[in-house]
Amino acid sequence: MNVIESIKIFSTLVTVILGIMIPLETHAGEADAFHAAQGDAYAHYRQAMFYTRTGNTMTAAFELDEMAGKWAKIVSRYSENPPAAYAADPKWRETLEDVAKRIDLGLVAVGDGNAEQVTDQLSPIRGLLADMRRRSNVVIFSDHVDAANKAFQKLFEFRQNQPDFSDPAQVSDLQNRLDETIAAYKKCVDEAPSGIAANEQFQRLMKDSLFYLERINVAIDEKNQLGVVNILRRVISSDKLLWLLFG
Repeated sequence: MNVIESIKIFSTLVTVILGIMIPLETHAGEADAFHAAQGDAYAHYRQAMFYTRTGNTMTAAFELDEMAGKWAKIVSRYSENPPAAYAADPKWRETLEDVAKRIDLGLVAVGDGNAEQVTDQLSPIRGLLADMRRRSNVVIFSDHVDAANKAFQKLFEFRQNQPDFSDPAQVSDLQNRLDETIAAYKKCVDEAPSGIAANEQFQRLMKDSLFYLERINVAIDEKNQLGVVNILRRVISSDKLLWLLFG
């Protein structure tokens, strides 16, 4: 094989490799752009849920209105042209439009001052978006936060139903739930995007939460019911902040 033939073969290989890589990069860019737009709108959703639950419907209305405008752009841009990662989802367009409908109904309800109806319309949105990603095997940071919240909610059941340390089954259940929660919180730390990972409030929130969750192990060793309850009462606010600020 002479030099000219070698150059031709090398040139052909480079062309083939670039032909593979460029679409992959384009597809990744499409998904990243969608997730960024969704995350921007979702931040208003979390704020709207918070203000609704605290009775501040006027501020909730402002956040919902902001979300409505941003979500309308998402529907316009992506409903007929999903990123490649979501292309096989049969419920893609339905999900985007369902979220838009719920935002609109939430705005009507908040205008009527009906906080309960606002919550009824908005609450399912979190699950709708999580299910949409799950159907396409897509995982973003929000999913790790959801997993941490769900794990802690299971653990928090021991707040009302205090563990009976004379019952090995209950102790084992408590320990398993605690281990799952700690693992889920550590996963949030490990998977946090650079912007969130560098956020001092996020760092403090996770450090404090993990510190107190680990202290439950001490309470278990000491068979201290009140110790378990007091720590759970302390961490619940941090668990809610995790979703509100970074979910």
